[in-house]
Amino acid sequence: MTSIQSGRPLRLGIVGCGAITREAHLPVVGTDPRVEVAMLCDRDPANAVQAAREAGIDAEIVTDVAQLAGKVDAAIVAVPARFHAPVSIQLMELGIDVLCEKPLAISADDGRRMVEVARANARVLAVALMMRFFPHNLWLRDLVEDGEIGEVREVIVEDGAPLDWPMASNSYFDRRCTGGGVLFDNGVHLLDRVLWLFGDLDEIAYEDDAFGGFESNARLTGTLSIGGRPVPTRMEFSWSHRLRRSIRVVGERGTLEAATSDPRILTLYRESRRGPMEMQIVCAKSWDRLGHYRAQLDDFIGAVRERRMPFVSAESSLRALQVIETAYARRTPMEQPWLARIGARA
Repeated sequence: MTSIQSGRPLRLGIVGCGAITREAHLPVVGTDPRVEVAMLCDRDPANAVQAAREAGIDAEIVTDVAQLAGKVDAAIVAVPARFHAPVSIQLMELGIDVLCEKPLAISADDGRRMVEVARANARVLAVALMMRFFPHNLWLRDLVEDGEIGEVREVIVEDGAPLDWPMASNSYFDRRCTGGGVLFDNGVHLLDRVLWLFGDLDEIAYEDDAFGGFESNARLTGTLSIGGRPVPTRMEFSWSHRLRRSIRVVGERGTLEAATSDPRILTLYRESRRGPMEMQIVCAKSWDRLGHYRAQLDDFIGAVRERRMPFVSAESSLRALQVIETAYARRTPMEQPWLARIGARA
């Protein structure tokens, strides 16, 4: 078991040196004086060397997770999703606390096993569902509970843009690496927030364009219970075209919208005697594109040093995995009329 001496930086290892490590984790942890990036681990050492060079850090480069034993206090697991469970479990059994990239695992069963190992080894296991740190989340929940928009009629979730992530491998589309497409990878962020804010989703129905592969477009519907009433909920996710990218809660007297593009702002739409009104509620004075990653790191450091549960616990992240599993089990093909027209011409 590792121990953390008071006053010294947290010794951190990062396992997996692909795009999310280079674009988000290293720019945050590499400039935080509370953290020393001691080791970078990747099966391809060239990835780790490139990540270290881009971040301007001097970390030991290794290719085997076992080499982190005794040399780090905590680790970020940023390998492809199919390897989240085995890598995280190995680290926790070595006495290392873990911040695991989302989704926690490719199945709820694997996720529950990770939770059990964390408990058995008294380890912190946090999940990088970083959108839970958006400042406007709790304002949204509070204003809904306070009746600001009246009785809730519908919840609408959209997230879509052409997939242009600077991926370092083909893991997005390789069944040996991951467990699904846009719902599993992007949709899990917004699905997790909705479940965290408003509770379980029932009466789930789902359609996508997978056709035996991984989906690039997905539609999920269900029912939430808000204010003791069933509220229809629809979610749409896309890797092929732009969608609104927000959570909208539609009530009898107005709509509240939490947009992904600006986590500082919550927007209230309402009719007034002078016509449509749009009011922006400032939930944080400053926030940049890495603000949620900094908040996530701050919470993880606190959880490790204080031996407490992280803000995004592994247990709480299982709810989204369970909904995704149910959705995939109930998958129906999304209507694509252009395919029918092509077939007719053939």
